[in-house]
Amino acid sequence: MPHSCSAWNCTNRFSSQTRSIGITFHRFPKDRDLRKRWETALRREGFSASLSSMLCSEHFRPEDFDRTGQTVRIRTGAVPSVFRFPAHLHKVSASRIHVCLSQT
Repeated sequence: MPHSCSAWNCTNRFSSQTRSIGITFHRFPKDRDLRKRWETALRREGFSASLSSMLCSEHFRPEDFDRTGQTVRIRTGAVPSVFRFPAHLHKVSASRIHVCLSQT
């Protein structure tokens, strides 16, 4: 089963074609707090990442990557921040802010 990016309206799929143009895919962190920050950043109501959920590299800033080895890795603590949200998702709701603050 091919993996798709979990970000809203992202159509990137894990394939040799996306790899050839430099798009990498990254699983959600195992650390519970960081995983929750990634899930919140997606702004997908009711979304909970599974073990196979992934995000593509297009949702991270260039400085979020460690490219020193053969494998491209997300730097520790990096949170996805590059999205193209529809207008109704541009404002972060008070409940989402509360969830983030209550878990820190």
